[in-house]
Amino acid sequence: MSDGSVYRDGSLYVVAGAAGRTGLALCAELKSRGCAVRALVHRQNDVALSFLRQYAEEVVVADIRKPEELAGAFSGAAYVYHLAGIVSIASAMDPDLYAVNVTGTENVINACLNCGVKRLVYTGTVHTLPFHDKTSTLKEIPRFDPDAAHGAYAVTKAQASNLVLDAARDRGLDAVIGMPSGIVGGFELKRSNFGQMVADVAERRLPVYLNGRYDFVDVRDVAKALADLAEKGVKGESYILSGHVVSVKDIVAMAARAAGVPPPKICLPLPLVAFFSYFAEWRAVLMKRTLMFTPYAIKVLGDNCNFSHEKISALTGYSPRPIAEAIAEQVDFYFNVYKPQCMQTAKNFLKSGASL
Repeated sequence: MSDGSVYRDGSLYVVAGAAGRTGLALCAELKSRGCAVRALVHRQNDVALSFLRQYAEEVVVADIRKPEELAGAFSGAAYVYHLAGIVSIASAMDPDLYAVNVTGTENVINACLNCGVKRLVYTGTVHTLPFHDKTSTLKEIPRFDPDAAHGAYAVTKAQASNLVLDAARDRGLDAVIGMPSGIVGGFELKRSNFGQMVADVAERRLPVYLNGRYDFVDVRDVAKALADLAEKGVKGESYILSGHVVSVKDIVAMAARAAGVPPPKICLPLPLVAFFSYFAEWRAVLMKRTLMFTPYAIKVLGDNCNFSHEKISALTGYSPRPIAEAIAEQVDFYFNVYKPQCMQTAKNFLKSGASL
């Protein structure tokens, strides 16, 4: 890894969590702006590395839970984007969730201060906002209340966001927070629950879907907004990065249309799925399987999602794209990029194993 001397002009942008969908999109956005990018990943991943090498001058393996690894990773950085974290729909707190999302953020803050970083851009979430009813317009708040947050993920993000705000207020760190809503679109190398649903619709593996709605935003819009916040954001402020409120029915139809297949026709009511979600989560945890339906996930689809992006729009001219474009790109990425890359990785693995 470079000691940062090549970037002494203050042009280095570090992206922590670069292998995630938003991280990849942000690296691509920064590259398009002529920025020098150092991508931080948690572990070696051949598929992710093949993408990151297109956008980053350096790819560095570093664990945000280990402060000693961040010192070198942030050396010479002018701007640090902290996107590394665990997204979870679990009800209960997990030690790894807290260690990565909260302790990891504290380590990032300390490393930024120690390395003289010009600005930290932290990626929070709209899930940390207070949901008092289903009709109010949700806007930025000066501080987050972890006790009022629902779901372990939202609790950790509220705690981490407060750490960033405290560092900006009390410790001299120049930091801003971007809070995306439900991110969709291309660049997804690791299947999220939503991404799995889109893939299942495209491959005709999804016989039913849920009713409900949420605010979804194109990952390209989030990446552009985060890139803008490095230069234009106000220290100690947070900005909602929302898109458009869309029903699950419409999302399913968009995915089917993009894939050229008929959409599933059976819609399950949220109250019914919510009733069984407690058992579904318990069974998944017991059998150590991926969580698909949890009370928290179902609650989100019925919550208030009237997020206002007025603040970021006034600052940067932010204007989110139609969600149909993002879903079409997500389906295209799945078929033409993700699956071929996975198949090639599997072939390489088999070849290396056969030669042993």
